[in-house]
Amino acid sequence: MAARLATEKGVEFLVQALPQVLEQVPNARLLYVGTYQNVVGEDKYAARILPLIEGLKDHWSLMGNLTPVEMTAFFKTLEVLVMPSLNSTEAFGLVQVEAMSCGTPVIATDLPGVRVPVKMSGMGKIVPVGDAGAIAQAILGILAEPERYRGNAAEIKHKYSPDVIAAGYEKLFQDILQKHEQKN
Repeated sequence: MAARLATEKGVEFLVQALPQVLEQVPNARLLYVGTYQNVVGEDKYAARILPLIEGLKDHWSLMGNLTPVEMTAFFKTLEVLVMPSLNSTEAFGLVQVEAMSCGTPVIATDLPGVRVPVKMSGMGKIVPVGDAGAIAQAILGILAEPERYRGNAAEIKHKYSPDVIAAGYEKLFQDILQKHEQKN
């Protein structure tokens, strides 16, 4: 997982899922990248979640923030990236595109923007929001058939490249402008 430790990220559901995964994959290890200490407004959440994570210490590593180069290496080493977001205002989740562009499948919650990269690419699984059991089953499913979810990393890199995204916005703005001019 790559996120700051915040309530809307759904970390507790990944904490709850890990013991279920460990029943079938005893050597599984979760790497957590991102700020997990002193996150503004998240003191109570951290006080509740960090002791649960500590209980998984042999299987859960808090890695802190990484440089961009380290993040690429992180994504390339993963079997799967999990994005258990809870908040429907989470619009997209760029970390999943970054992971997919490194060939890493993603588990994302079924939220409007969050599910889009997985749906469009087929590189992962979509799970119900707040469902630790579904997260565990999705992890185990991807671990059982990793090649089924690897997808086309080069296609992901191209589709979400800054030039392609900028061209899409330009076209959208031109279409809006053209429609506006036709009305006048």
